[in-house]
Amino acid sequence: MTAAPSSTLAIAMTLAALTSVIPLVGCATRNLDCSSGARPSAIEPDPCRYIPAGASNELVEIGSSPTSAAIYVDGIYVGKTPIKHYLWFLSTTRAVTVVAVPLYPGQARQEQRLRVPPLPRRLTFFMNNPARTADPDAAAR
Repeated sequence: MTAAPSSTLAIAMTLAALTSVIPLVGCATRNLDCSSGARPSAIEPDPCRYIPAGASNELVEIGSSPTSAAIYVDGIYVGKTPIKHYLWFLSTTRAVTVVAVPLYPGQARQEQRLRVPPLPRRLTFFMNNPARTADPDAAAR
């Protein structure tokens, strides 16, 4: 008769352990919640260190074609494509700027200004597109 209480205790401890893991899995997926103390594993070293509390965020897959590019988000270098990176914004943010800087000659710097919300799940830069230049004569026409 003593086996029943110990097995019940073992089941209760197993359930408690499982329920403590479930919130961690949910936090590490879409819309990261850094306030819970959960940290995502293999995507980035620790996105919670730079996402402010209360910020809306999305894990975005950033790519470039036909070659890799250096990626900057709001002027901060985040890595080379292909990369998965959390983009975020606060309630006062109107846009997030993502820039792809070419690593090879003959390619042009590309910029995407994302009006938020919402954030996309994927961004692609086409590095062989010509750079946009301001034509001072166009305004006079």
